[in-house]
Amino acid sequence: MSETAKRPSAAHMAATVLVTVYVGACIYMYFMFMGWTGGAVYESDLPAHISLAVDDGLIYSLISFILIALDRIHLMVLLPLILGAFAYLSVYFTFRLIVDITGHRIDIFKAWIMALFLNIFMPCYIKGLSSGRYMGMHTSSIWHNSTYLMMKWMGLWTLLIYFNIEKDISEKLTKKSFILFTAALTLTTAAKPNFILAVAPVMLVFLITDIVKKNAPAGKLLLFATSVIPSFLIMLLQNKALYDVNAGSNHIVIAPGRAMGVHASNLIAVSVLSIAFPLMMLLFHAKELFKNRVLLFAWMSAGTGFLQYFLFSELGARDMDANFSWGYAFTIILIFGISLIMWTDDMKRFKESSLFSRVYLCLCGIVLLYHTYCGVLFFERLVRGVSYMMWG
Repeated sequence: MSETAKRPSAAHMAATVLVTVYVGACIYMYFMFMGWTGGAVYESDLPAHISLAVDDGLIYSLISFILIALDRIHLMVLLPLILGAFAYLSVYFTFRLIVDITGHRIDIFKAWIMALFLNIFMPCYIKGLSSGRYMGMHTSSIWHNSTYLMMKWMGLWTLLIYFNIEKDISEKLTKKSFILFTAALTLTTAAKPNFILAVAPVMLVFLITDIVKKNAPAGKLLLFATSVIPSFLIMLLQNKALYDVNAGSNHIVIAPGRAMGVHASNLIAVSVLSIAFPLMMLLFHAKELFKNRVLLFAWMSAGTGFLQYFLFSELGARDMDANFSWGYAFTIILIFGISLIMWTDDMKRFKESSLFSRVYLCLCGIVLLYHTYCGVLFFERLVRGVSYMMWG
């Protein structure tokens, strides 16, 4: 191998530097989050999560075990590094999904940059429609909640396994892949149950479709369906931990728009602006929705997550915490990811496209740039200590 071939390209080095800077900034931010005692500087859920696990003994997430263990060995100072690892793993598994979905045809540098973007973008913000750049908007780029940070990378890892099996269940569903997927799904649910609440219904629809179309032996498909059983058991334990205390006041209610609308003056406008780019790309590729299984899975999962967020709310100690938002938040990275892949493919054929298509794709690019600007601005402000709520 020549010396030139051994040396990484400038583009790959640039991607490495950008991801390293991002993860380093996250570690610094998480360190600052740990010291929050009140006010709007480096405000975060992290101190509350530590207190609930260490002081109150509330165990409802895998992160609780990490927090308790770090406290007992007097190494809580390592927590920012662990959360930084979560941030890296989110980018890494986003990168892996992009590579797999594109059939390994994409340039590695582009895949890393796309993965980094998909972990930073924010909604197209217009002042006055919501309480701030985060409050009232819908996004998957969330840094202040440790349980979400853990669920996010684990959910991406779970989907990486799922999509690989789903390509050809008849061949890909082996004993090894079944055990791996079941373990990943169970661990992700243990981190935060919202992931499975958003994607499991869609997996079920796909499974039933495969059974009807006989895409694989029925016995194998039914075996695959049992992979959710450990996750359901985990959710029962989580429900007991969260709702058994003061059970008379802590419960879930059906209240359309109650939690979603508390920080937004116009739910329709906010919902559209939060996912403006994916919506534009969906309109452009509407005919492909039922032909591209990854595209269909992403949008069905997002729809399921959105409905749960819109319909359900909580009463009691968790009133108006909008805890049904986390599943939808996760699915947003899926619709952005598949939309970004489709847009880059469309841009490769830009010169051969019609005038309408070229104008439309340019408009999509402008909206994509604004999503990027809002994300970079939001993240830069977070690193400087501005509250994640970013009122006004």
